[in-house]
Amino acid sequence: MRRFSDQPTVHVGKVWRLMLADLGLSAIAVLRRAGLPGGLLDGEGSRITLDEFYALWESFDIEAQCPTLPLKLGQIEASEYFDPAFFSAICAPNITIAGQRLGEFKRLVGAFSLVVDEQSNGTRFEYKCKYRPDMPVTPAATEVVFLVNLLRRATRIYVKPRVVFLTARLQDTSAFEDWFGCPIEIGPTTSFVLDPIDARRPFLTHDDQMWKFFEPALRRRMDDARQELSIRARVENALLELLPSGRTHIDDVARELAVSTRSLQRHLSQEGTSWLEVLNSARERLAQHYLKNTNLGASEVSFLLGFEDPNSFFRAFRRWTDSTPEAWREAQLLNAQMAQEASKLA
Repeated sequence: MRRFSDQPTVHVGKVWRLMLADLGLSAIAVLRRAGLPGGLLDGEGSRITLDEFYALWESFDIEAQCPTLPLKLGQIEASEYFDPAFFSAICAPNITIAGQRLGEFKRLVGAFSLVVDEQSNGTRFEYKCKYRPDMPVTPAATEVVFLVNLLRRATRIYVKPRVVFLTARLQDTSAFEDWFGCPIEIGPTTSFVLDPIDARRPFLTHDDQMWKFFEPALRRRMDDARQELSIRARVENALLELLPSGRTHIDDVARELAVSTRSLQRHLSQEGTSWLEVLNSARERLAQHYLKNTNLGASEVSFLLGFEDPNSFFRAFRRWTDSTPEAWREAQLLNAQMAQEASKLA
């Protein structure tokens, strides 16, 4: 019987070994800080949950002690990794189609989704985080640097985005603005915008035969990821993206997952859960994120989670945590301070 995953998983192995080696970092130290097994990256690597993946990135960032880490990572020669997704992008006709191919793949296999939105006045490449509402700034900036670098390499033209948006500030913004050749602004999601002519510049590396060679392998990996992920996890992932925009109805999620509402309810029931249970789980996860990582007040969080009024949110939060939002936030700040003090003494 197939074992379904409670949340998406991603593979870590050769790519991470190469990144750590290129930066002269100890894999054992990075993994230990993240609370992961020392042999995680050995051999063919391992699959880890997204929570573990984000912890790995945080540990990597801390150990590297490099304000321009995303610039270094995003320009590493990706062909050394022999990644089918990279080759499917580099052999595309242009960056728009390359982004669409990567987006379809990342949606199921990667830790982030990528959406390409073509408009008459520009094309937006927008990244969204899976299983949490925001994308950590280091991997977010790395993804943008990678795609812009791919565009420049494939066209042999120094293309400049019109603007780059990140959800948090970088340590050395000026270095990144110099590299991109455009301003970096704070926005609700990670994205960048290209002028129409740049979004359609032909790739000199365009190769339809290579795409036909790599496409079957990509499709197999996407099918495997789709089958291993439970419907509950897929619903919760969709809700984490939809809730902040006020889309809280089961019909919204059904459209996002391309299934009927009745079919969605039936699959959830077969997994021993329900729409209301998954909705509450996603709301709890988002509420704790906003309270822990932002300065938003409880009423603002209530609005973002789609509650009719703040009192409904307060009652729900007490059911989830046996605490008020304010008390829970204060406890998290205290725990973080205690952990920081302990690390100084270690």
